[in-house]
Amino acid sequence: MTPNDPQRPRLGYSRRHVLRTGAQLGLGVPLAAYLLSACGGSDSSAPASTAATQAATAAAVAAAYGATDVSGTATLQNYAGWMGKNNIRDFVAAYPNANVKQIAADQLSSAATTQTLKNNPGAFDFVLGDLAFIGQGFAAGILQDPDFAHIPNITNVDEKFRTAFSHGVPTDYGKVGIGYRKDLISEPITSWADFWKLAPKYSGKVVILDYDRDSLGSALRYKGFSGNTKDPAELEQAKQALIELKPHLLAIKGYDVGTELIKGNAAMVMDWDYDVALAQAENKNIEWVLPDEGAMAYLEGWLTIKGSPHTDVATAFMNYFLEPKQYADFVNATGTAYVMAAATPFINKSISQNAALVVDPATLKNVEFEEFLGEVSALYNKAWDEFKSS
Repeated sequence: MTPNDPQRPRLGYSRRHVLRTGAQLGLGVPLAAYLLSACGGSDSSAPASTAATQAATAAAVAAAYGATDVSGTATLQNYAGWMGKNNIRDFVAAYPNANVKQIAADQLSSAATTQTLKNNPGAFDFVLGDLAFIGQGFAAGILQDPDFAHIPNITNVDEKFRTAFSHGVPTDYGKVGIGYRKDLISEPITSWADFWKLAPKYSGKVVILDYDRDSLGSALRYKGFSGNTKDPAELEQAKQALIELKPHLLAIKGYDVGTELIKGNAAMVMDWDYDVALAQAENKNIEWVLPDEGAMAYLEGWLTIKGSPHTDVATAFMNYFLEPKQYADFVNATGTAYVMAAATPFINKSISQNAALVVDPATLKNVEFEEFLGEVSALYNKAWDEFKSS
């Protein structure tokens, strides 16, 4: 492993930019609220609870796990707005002597996050990170496995996510698939093969992502390989496939990809699920496709910092967060694709019934998570640079 495995500014740039885009459209509200309003108002199947009832329920949950004596403030390095509306308030109601303080992360890479945590020992108790960051964090000696004996609610998370994110508590994931305008494209699209085949016909109206792992990973799946391959020959085929696409591209973009669909500048795009979901709320002619060959996806969650002073508080919060209603609060506030089917009854239908965001066995079967590649990442950097300069 190497601490120099580059990672996209996933939340630090692109996801926050999506939320900012919503505000620029005149929404002034988070993505999930926009999706909800676009679908005709509140449609959660779970009735709203009073604050007193929520507090009583929270206290009962805490007592059930014998953890009401947890005290202190755990500091979480998170991204701005990446929390449920009531998660921390309800946690404090359940654990009166404990609290969670969030510090927004402005780092644009896993390497930068790793360095920040390494340079500030004791400053943080847990952190949001993806699978690539886990590899770096353990290599740098800054992470430790949580005490899952005190996180019994981890069983509420779907098994595929628990298995893949075995060093922490998974919170969300995002898939790379295809978005297209059904009023501009007459042919059905079900696969990456269709995407590549139709590119010449719709030349100049195609967009792909400006991130090596997403675009190369999608090309690898198109060619029948793993998106985490370490085989140079397979990676070369993926690079050549992208080079074939390049003459037909409108743009290679790191954000606002869905906006090109909304405006009609693009007929089809390679994009993240949550960005397509936002675009669908603005234009009903936009379709989402999870390609037959499979989709690459990031998976992220909370990880505990080695030697932190309030690990017990962080652990209690993570367990509490995994109560289905609490987790649904997070999903409803962020609009993310989610990792807990058990929370579906409490999640707004604008999210739980959106094909781009739904969690189900058929979808998960076709998803491959982007893993930490260590030194092999240099091969991806090289292939991506060669594609961009071709």
